[in-house]
Amino acid sequence: MTFRTVLLSAALGAEIRGLDLSRPIDAPTVAALRAAWLEHLVLVFRGQALDVEAQARFARYFGDTSETQAPDERSMKHNPDRRVLLITNIRENGRPVGFLPDGELQFHSDSAFLDCPLMATVLYAVEIPDRGGETLFANAYRAYETLDAETKERLAGLRAFNIYDYATQVKSGTLERAGLPQAVHPVIRTHPETGRKAVYVNRLMTEEILDLPPADGAALLETLFAAIERPDCVYEHVWRKGDLIVWDNRCAQHARRDFPADQTRLMRRIGIAGDVPV
Repeated sequence: MTFRTVLLSAALGAEIRGLDLSRPIDAPTVAALRAAWLEHLVLVFRGQALDVEAQARFARYFGDTSETQAPDERSMKHNPDRRVLLITNIRENGRPVGFLPDGELQFHSDSAFLDCPLMATVLYAVEIPDRGGETLFANAYRAYETLDAETKERLAGLRAFNIYDYATQVKSGTLERAGLPQAVHPVIRTHPETGRKAVYVNRLMTEEILDLPPADGAALLETLFAAIERPDCVYEHVWRKGDLIVWDNRCAQHARRDFPADQTRLMRRIGIAGDVPV
């Protein structure tokens, strides 16, 4: 099989053209896709007609799928497949049938609050609003590389505390940590396949740097968040129905823009299991 690779921005991201992901892909093509993914961090496939099994088959080209859905009775009723997380604002009796239903989301790396965060995410657009809901992807390699030598030296060996509350989706001050998933990870992560360093703290989930006084840590986090959010580090994806995107959570972060509350947004997410960040 052959495909074309079209760059989407100078920062990161490439569109892959010429593949029908509803059918299996041969091993040489998978190897070429993985090489493109490691180079570009985010791969976009337009116009795909995929059921859950086809999406899961594609995800397995990158690694083992992860059970990402919380054992919630309401969500299980609408989506019993534990590999799939529904990202949607569809509601039943006023309650969301999936997760992350409304509004914008700040930059983050998926499941950074777990000891072994997702290595990658495969997201498929089932229904989209006619405007809004764009996903912004940031190159965390480039964010690290923009830092001055003194800051890089200061960051070496530092650790950060990550936590998130799916129930509220809002961090106001310090979260009550009891009962919430939480993990400590390096502030700067080394990618296990490329050997490159990337910023691995994020505005949505990182609460503090453990190895510094609170004020110093907060100031340093703001420096790192600003590096991630630099326009020259970001590609903004405008979704179309049938888009499939796979991104590398080890070196890319993403955020979501707001969208009209009266329009349906339904995305199917499958996560790829990862390892302990170092």
